[in-house]
Amino acid sequence: MGDWLRLYGPPLLGWALLFSLLPHAYLRPPDLARRMLAEILLTVTVSLTVLTPAVYSAIGQYTGVPNLARLLGHASMLTATWSAQTLLRLLSAPTSRLTTRQRYAHLWVLVPAFVILGVLFALAPTPVDDVRFAGRYAGAPWVFEYWIVYLAFLTPAFSNLVRFASRYARLAVNSTLRLGLRLAAIGAVCGLAYHVHKAFVFGTARFGFPYLPKAESHVLDAVLPLAGHVLFLAGATMPTWGPLLGLPVLLDWFQRYHTYLALRPLWLALYRASPQIALTPPASAPADLLTVRDLGLRLYRRVIEIRDGRMTLQPYFDPEAAAAARAAAVRAGMSGQRLEAVVEAATLAAALRAKARGAAAVAHPPATPIPGGGDLNSDIAFLLDVARAYRHGRPRVSVSRPTSAAGAGR
Repeated sequence: MGDWLRLYGPPLLGWALLFSLLPHAYLRPPDLARRMLAEILLTVTVSLTVLTPAVYSAIGQYTGVPNLARLLGHASMLTATWSAQTLLRLLSAPTSRLTTRQRYAHLWVLVPAFVILGVLFALAPTPVDDVRFAGRYAGAPWVFEYWIVYLAFLTPAFSNLVRFASRYARLAVNSTLRLGLRLAAIGAVCGLAYHVHKAFVFGTARFGFPYLPKAESHVLDAVLPLAGHVLFLAGATMPTWGPLLGLPVLLDWFQRYHTYLALRPLWLALYRASPQIALTPPASAPADLLTVRDLGLRLYRRVIEIRDGRMTLQPYFDPEAAAAARAAAVRAGMSGQRLEAVVEAATLAAALRAKARGAAAVAHPPATPIPGGGDLNSDIAFLLDVARAYRHGRPRVSVSRPTSAAGAGR
């Protein structure tokens, strides 16, 4: 049963997801991106289907060409990966517009790939149709060369797929799309790792250099392609089926939960310096972990209280500390929001230390712009960066005002 699920599960999942995507791609107003995604899903599913034992044997029997299914499956996988990276490259470019001509720009790579692979396939002596191709023909002439060429054409497509999926995930506002892209990227990494692993298997059989023991190699053969196919198929289609299962609501809840906990160290430090900022005293860390209700209100309160805590520290802000933090961050290559967040974290940390050791407060601190976002969501994103920088403590700066036991000027 386990082998059956491993061999037939991914293609069945692919066909099910493909049929669920078709109405969104063809029966609604034209959507070129969705149509291209459907074509990608079709080629991946065809690749998985022809390599199942039943279909593999049927293709060899009815065509009379042993192991032809292997070549067809690889051609379909090449088409899918190059089409996927082309789609993501176009979507991740902010000013690009997807056209029919751009959809097939990768054909100039695929045509020579198909020709070279076809020639090597014809040269390789593989007279017996066998779905366990590597076990029978790993050491045969031209098989290793065939796989190296296949890997050479796959690698740039897989690499670009991972790169563009990761980039587009950072830009995506929709939580379902963001998670789907990340899962697809992880699936592509698993797929590339599997193909590199098989290159070593063929190389070992051909040239005799040491590699993994057979037991460990078989584990990789079973796990890597299964994980890669399932993650890629699920991730690529998640924006279609995710909302039907309520996934956006669940992802938004997890995002609020993660943000609420991630802000705790910064909020707790500000509370200890100025307890009056909190509506209620802080719960223990385990109790915070178990907080699952009213997260929207709790997160809102935490943001407000962090801002209130910042205001209470303004008399201890040191412009020299902020300038030193900015200079250190610039030297480290930071810019934009990350730079401002690091400066803010270092300034707050220096002010907290100054207040804790009894430094003299400035009676009338000069008004300075408050860094952050223009609305609640962007401000939360900024404070998350501040909290991360504060937790890591970089760059660390100090204020050097004289101490005052009485807290002069408060």
